[in-house]
Amino acid sequence: MVNKKIGFCVTAMVCALVATVIALRFMWKDELADEHSSKQTIFGMISVLSCILTFGCYGIFIKSPSVQELQIDPGVFQVYLSIGVSGTLMCVAFYTPTDFDPIMLLTWGIIGAGLLVPCQIFGYIAINNVGYAVGPAVWAGLTMVVSFLWGVLMFKEELESLPGSIGGLCLLCVGIGGAAMCQSEVPNRVVGMCFGHSEDEQRSLLSVQSSKPSEGDSSQSGGGGSFIIGITAAIVVGVLNGSLMVPFHYYSKAVSDPNAAISYSVNFAAGIAIVTLPVVFTWFLIKHGTNWPPFHFYRVGLQGLVTGFYWACGYFLATYATQYLGNAVGYPLTQTCILVNGLWGILYYKEIRGKVKVSLFAMSALIIIGGAAVLAKFGTK
Repeated sequence: MVNKKIGFCVTAMVCALVATVIALRFMWKDELADEHSSKQTIFGMISVLSCILTFGCYGIFIKSPSVQELQIDPGVFQVYLSIGVSGTLMCVAFYTPTDFDPIMLLTWGIIGAGLLVPCQIFGYIAINNVGYAVGPAVWAGLTMVVSFLWGVLMFKEELESLPGSIGGLCLLCVGIGGAAMCQSEVPNRVVGMCFGHSEDEQRSLLSVQSSKPSEGDSSQSGGGGSFIIGITAAIVVGVLNGSLMVPFHYYSKAVSDPNAAISYSVNFAAGIAIVTLPVVFTWFLIKHGTNWPPFHFYRVGLQGLVTGFYWACGYFLATYATQYLGNAVGYPLTQTCILVNGLWGILYYKEIRGKVKVSLFAMSALIIIGGAAVLAKFGTK
């Protein structure tokens, strides 16, 4: 499980990545203002790579011992996460002078927050039911598809090649399906059928594999929850997450400001503070009625706040990726963070065990990344 040393190292890495992007933004200020400058593409790709590492680590504290042992309610964790996100993005106001626009807040800021808060709640549910490797893999793949469709169908971003783009989407769908199956027994059954194992041999093989716990297995498995609930939650996250940059797109068009990513982040942060309370309150009423769950601030609060800090940093980097590479390419590329998520889930949490399942996940992750690369090649001009 995540300990203080690992948490400190990840936090230091995230801070270093954000600082590097901010420094480059100031150094290349004039070049980035020129639409024909190659620095825009370079800066966009640096933002993508930084975002991949940050988003890849954002949910590690959801698997911390205290969160798992106390079985923290998703709404409770979301309160801490929202405070972390909102507080971090509010600090962006000190990064560069920006205007806090009440009208923009009431439109795009709140709309963006309305997508984020339920997205994070369902993300928490997905990770706890199917794990930190499979959950993000499913929603990241769907995020790429949904974001691409927004860019092409709604924003009319021109394609380099329609057949190539469709091929990239097909690869993403195949990869998503493969990743989703890693927490089921389908891969082992398929291999057993291909190698001619009888049903009795397959049952024997599966029982032997399931009886071999890894270190800390009770808490490190994919979450021990419902596969259907976890995958469904991941699908909801994919749809919401894939639409998350839509409010920013319309905001940047409305203000025509080179610092649109900064000013939107401030309005978005305020929107999160406003939206979290009614969403979480509704969640509590539906799930618990008037008997609200305990908040366990001293044992869980810090993990939730740091998780929000990680996500906010990743989102800040993703806005630059979208601004300089487009909605059909920039944001989908940030979702290749599934490779980092997968390494955490397989190597550290040991959620996926067995050569067949690990091989399937690795293959699925590579297919999703390949689909993202195809979109980058044949996507918007």
